[in-house]
Amino acid sequence: MLDYMVSLYRTVPVSSACLTDWLSRWLAQQQLRCDDHHFSAAFPWRETGLPQHTFLQRELTINGKRYLTGPRYLGGDLSQPFIEIVARDGVIDYAVACAIMQAWQRLKPLKLHILLPAAHSDIGISDQLVYLSDPASLSAPADKEISLVKASRKDYPACITAINRAYRASWHTLPHLRNQLLATSRQELREDLASGHVLLIVWQGVMAGLIICVPRRLAFIEGFQIMDEVIMPAYQGRGLAARAQQHLLQQLHHYGEKALLTGTILPGNTPSLRSAQNAGRHCVLKYQFFTPADLRPGRREI
Repeated sequence: MLDYMVSLYRTVPVSSACLTDWLSRWLAQQQLRCDDHHFSAAFPWRETGLPQHTFLQRELTINGKRYLTGPRYLGGDLSQPFIEIVARDGVIDYAVACAIMQAWQRLKPLKLHILLPAAHSDIGISDQLVYLSDPASLSAPADKEISLVKASRKDYPACITAINRAYRASWHTLPHLRNQLLATSRQELREDLASGHVLLIVWQGVMAGLIICVPRRLAFIEGFQIMDEVIMPAYQGRGLAARAQQHLLQQLHHYGEKALLTGTILPGNTPSLRSAQNAGRHCVLKYQFFTPADLRPGRREI
């Protein structure tokens, strides 16, 4: 399974050795969830009336190939169960997709979810795009008009104000994403401030916004994930979001391959997509929702 996954995700901009190491450790962790009752305990087994072990991940063997799968709920909504295809060592066609859905029928899943290379043709519905920086292409000189200043607890009022103003503007500009663009909550902001993960974006001596960046895995990718970035409406239109990301990349450069700046972006979030691209980040992977019907017997496979 590891060799297949390394080949599948070979476009991630790190060395083959680094990619293999990441996938090996991540795969081992995911396989442990087939027996980890702490993992299954986090699911709503009492609410659904199903045994707790129902929510353990499962490695299915279909036509001689292995598929590591697990249950999920969209936004925690019990009416929207789906199955994550976590890892595999074979293609997925209509028959395989049907077999996975059937294996999890007790949960009555509505769809399947998978992480694919960005170059793969779209199938079903695009969920989120995974953008990464490429350490080898970092060449932009330091932007002296911008600085990133670590925020502290005393900056909470300014930070929550910036988040609220920026998101209200985004919801107005992007009404089709109103239910998907979720602002950092007050509690999350407090925790991020306490952990030192919030950076104020200071432009010409004035706080123009903020960026929340956390060292963590995004799927199997190890790096620094942008959890949120906002520019207050009064300072938008100057490319500050992209410039702040470039500045952050300069600060992370000494980590080498571990300096990847990661993040997920909704396909319809044009301003965020533009900022990522202008900062030199590229869409390398994408999450897709699909059903067996999207593969059509004998016509498509992923």
